[in-house]
Amino acid sequence: METATFQAPRALRGDVRRGLLVGLTPLVRLVIIAVTVLVLGAGLLLAVVMFGAGCARALRQVGSWQRAGDASPAAVALWSLGATALLVLLPVLLALLLPQHPAP
Repeated sequence: METATFQAPRALRGDVRRGLLVGLTPLVRLVIIAVTVLVLGAGLLLAVVMFGAGCARALRQVGSWQRAGDASPAAVALWSLGATALLVLLPVLLALLLPQHPAP
């Protein structure tokens, strides 16, 4: 006596695969979005840390120039840091000051 095994027709197996792919597509997209947000957040955090470290190093150099009596390079470095800070904050200031809704 032989045991009969059930095998689904080929068309039915293709439908199951297609249904599985259609069902998993939103999950894959969600994972891609989550990974993208994490990478962008880590990059932003790294940029902020590096900018802060660069500013701290520049201010230490300015302090050593001022202690040595070199006022000219210290003034140029401070003006450069101020211009850099303004360039970094300019997009934020524009977003706050410009209206966010389109004109009618």
